[in-house]
Amino acid sequence: MNDTLAYIAVAFSGVTLLVMTGEKLFGGGNALAAKFHLLEKDTTAALAQLRSDLNDKIDEYEKVATVGFDATRANIHAMQLGLLEFRAKMAEDLHAYIRKDDYNAGITDVKRDVQSGFSRVDERLSQLQDLVMYASPDSPNRPQLQHPKAPMQPKPR
Repeated sequence: MNDTLAYIAVAFSGVTLLVMTGEKLFGGGNALAAKFHLLEKDTTAALAQLRSDLNDKIDEYEKVATVGFDATRANIHAMQLGLLEFRAKMAEDLHAYIRKDDYNAGITDVKRDVQSGFSRVDERLSQLQDLVMYASPDSPNRPQLQHPKAPMQPKPR
């Protein structure tokens, strides 16, 4: 029986040794709970700081965007005022501009002058061509050239 009690005492002291060694290595149950509490506290503080920084940045971006939107709105308003001023000036100065029927009458005269100028240039070029082609004594008889827009004349028989 003494041997059995000795074995039980040695087993009990071995278990106690293992429990105490585990507690020393791993810090025990309270130390683990304290580590988790510290981790939760640090995480909560870091998240609160991150949320605060993010909200500050969002507020700053909203301020900048608001300033930009206000500036764009002011520019659009200024352009509208400028357009209204331009319309008012044009209504006052309408007599300084050419009316459409006057423009059409004037452009008809210009078109007629340009067409007559072109026909004079065509005539002069034909004369110069004749002078160049038939300037030598060996040239054949000069044909009668007719302007393309002139009425057709009958050929001599």
